[in-house]
Amino acid sequence: MKENNVNSDSKCPCGSKKKSIECCSGLINGDVKATSAEQLMRSRYTAYALRNEQYLLDSWHRSTRPSALGLELEGAMSWTGLNVLKVGREGENTAYVEFIARFNNAGVAGQMHERSHFVREENGWFYMDGEQIESNMKDPGRNDPCHCGSRKKFKKCCGQRPG
Repeated sequence: MKENNVNSDSKCPCGSKKKSIECCSGLINGDVKATSAEQLMRSRYTAYALRNEQYLLDSWHRSTRPSALGLELEGAMSWTGLNVLKVGREGENTAYVEFIARFNNAGVAGQMHERSHFVREENGWFYMDGEQIESNMKDPGRNDPCHCGSRKKFKKCCGQRPG
């Protein structure tokens, strides 16, 4: 059984506003397969937030999957929010999801804008690859509203320095 660090009573980290048990928890546990590219992308974001490298590798298509992620899943980086911008089909069994994922790395807020590509195979969806997009979203100032949607000032939310 795969480890699941999702608290089933809490809101899912993917931003769906559903409880984790109703959203990404079953995917990360391996109990169910993703029924859409967006569902898989949201679960992969949650896996990054939870530092679940095994799920990230398992949900990566075998033709493009690395042998190991080599990512710094431990450390000062935390994922703070996800906005899905666009979802579309590229073919019968291929789709894309464009999103912005926000993070805090050692007290410095940032964001990643990506268009990820997915393929449906064996009754499930798999991540193929992604292309980074230069984002036109400006970084908030200290007194601006936080970009995570909390309605707090940035300096009191994602802009807080650790410690």
